[in-house]
Amino acid sequence: TISVANLRSQPAHSAELATQATLGTPLNILKKQGDWSLVQTPDQYLAWVDSGGIVDLSETDFLKWKSAAKVIYTWPGGYAYSEMDANSMVVSDIVAGAILQKMGEKQDFFSVQFPDGRNAYVLKGQSQDYDHWTNTLEPTEESLVNTAQMFMGLPYLWGGTSSKGVDCSGFTKTIYFLNGQIIPRDASQQVTTGIPIDSTRIFEQLHKGDLLFFGRKATDTTPEKVVHVGMWIGNKAFIHASGRVRISSMDKNAENYDAFNDNRYLRTKRILRVQDPAPINLDQTKVFKD
Repeated sequence: TISVANLRSQPAHSAELATQATLGTPLNILKKQGDWSLVQTPDQYLAWVDSGGIVDLSETDFLKWKSAAKVIYTWPGGYAYSEMDANSMVVSDIVAGAILQKMGEKQDFFSVQFPDGRNAYVLKGQSQDYDHWTNTLEPTEESLVNTAQMFMGLPYLWGGTSSKGVDCSGFTKTIYFLNGQIIPRDASQQVTTGIPIDSTRIFEQLHKGDLLFFGRKATDTTPEKVVHVGMWIGNKAFIHASGRVRISSMDKNAENYDAFNDNRYLRTKRILRVQDPAPINLDQTKVFKD
């Protein structure tokens, strides 16, 4: 019911932020403890959420919601309004990737309904009919780069996977989600996805959209440990969440050369247009709409 729900490692607001769920994400409620619910996300992530931010639907109501027409919000961030007027009262803030029930459309607005029954309007210029969006999905190297650059300067937030703040893997996850793919949540999981492209620093063979992984190299006594991920955007540069969303370079002569990550580079994987069962393709798997 809220734009972004914070999912935590334990049932307490002081607990570590594990991940986030944007408005309209179906969560499987496994159990309740006080004001908290243990939930599972569509990509099988388990965490605790404050029950005040979610709606507990019966199976019948959930199937009804799932079969209804939808709108996906594709702008980095904005508002749902009480009237067909961007100067009217705000019903809620809203972030990229939010899914709302579509009640109709008129002029420059979609009429939408929140999971808790609130009605509102969102600008068509900032959103799309969900069926149209999935039917026209054609993720490309350029669309991944364009999506990533929409979030330049966004603050780093440990556990963040939304346009309110992202961590490194939450950022790459958000980029791919807005291009129709749900990829694993953590960098240590993302590195097992896709096909290997490079581990010997031959960056010429990388394509835009490839994921670069950084961390501790394996030794005789310790295993490799992936702790950071970024996305290649070409010209020896990658975009990543580090302090904020920024562009860094692997070129030692570049002004934005990132010596720290260059020295802990591990490998590159490709997810775009490769055969891999791990990512959920939203044009094939009915996560939000039957």
